[in-house]
Amino acid sequence: MSLHKAFSKKIILSVLALTLFCGLGLYRLDKLNSTPIEAANFSWFNKVEIYVLGLGLGVVAYPIYPEVAREHLMMYSPFPDKPEVIESSFFRGSPVVEKAIQIAQKSGKPYRLAWPANTYKLSFDSEKYKEARIALALNGGYIRVDGDKVIANIDIKYPRQSFAPLIPIKGLRTIGVEEGLFWLLQQEGWLHSGGLEWSTPT
Repeated sequence: MSLHKAFSKKIILSVLALTLFCGLGLYRLDKLNSTPIEAANFSWFNKVEIYVLGLGLGVVAYPIYPEVAREHLMMYSPFPDKPEVIESSFFRGSPVVEKAIQIAQKSGKPYRLAWPANTYKLSFDSEKYKEARIALALNGGYIRVDGDKVIANIDIKYPRQSFAPLIPIKGLRTIGVEEGLFWLLQQEGWLHSGGLEWSTPT
């Protein structure tokens, strides 16, 4: 077998394996999403599934939603005592964030950020995509202005029940994640929670 044929065969097998893995992963995710979030409803194997699916989702989402993927993957190891500070201006330009900055500047107090869950949906519209990316990373966090810095503080943890719609498929169901699945792993100590600050000059 020539080197070219051997390489082509490896590529085809890799694509088939990836397709099979993604298909199986989406099927299992759908089943897990529809299970009521109670510890008794999930076996040890189910928890392993959620753990591995979470890793896969974090890696796959990284090129599209790098900030929230980073936050999610941070949960796989214990957090330091003090929030990690990451220099980034990715959240600037969002109408929700800019309004929050103005209010925080006037009041001198942190202001809570909030978006509806349907903001999370992936869009090919650049402004909607940017807002989805920011909302996923910062929803429920706080904006404060500290000197010449704008700081977005987020407590990285999952709620007990909240479906996050991510990818709408026309004519079919929206692909999403029931965040309570990861809340369950938090309760079991398989995932960790902690603080993170995104910081940028004013």
